[in-house]
Amino acid sequence: MRTPSGAFNAKGLAALDPLWAGGRPRLISDDEREFIVMTARTRPVTLGRPFTHWSVRKLADYLADNRVRRVKVGRERLRQILHEHGISFQRTRTWKESKIPTRTSNSTVLST
Repeated sequence: MRTPSGAFNAKGLAALDPLWAGGRPRLISDDEREFIVMTARTRPVTLGRPFTHWSVRKLADYLADNRVRRVKVGRERLRQILHEHGISFQRTRTWKESKIPTRTSNSTVLST
């Protein structure tokens, strides 16, 4: 059955369903994922790095150059792994008071 119509004639609608094997095999093992998460939750200063917080780029560089255990992972895949474990390196923004005077103070300044 070299043609799609021959396969359809033999199998019916089942011939139209592709039999995929589940995609590309994993390149990062579960142990490496645990190591990535553990490293991300550790402060960089504790691991001898001269900065106070991780970024995805800094963490990927650290994992690739680590002498104890090297993990080669791309930044996007690293971000996905961290997201699955609820870790985000987004900067937290604090609420700041506006420097613009309130409306009542404006009216008093204009009226005097």
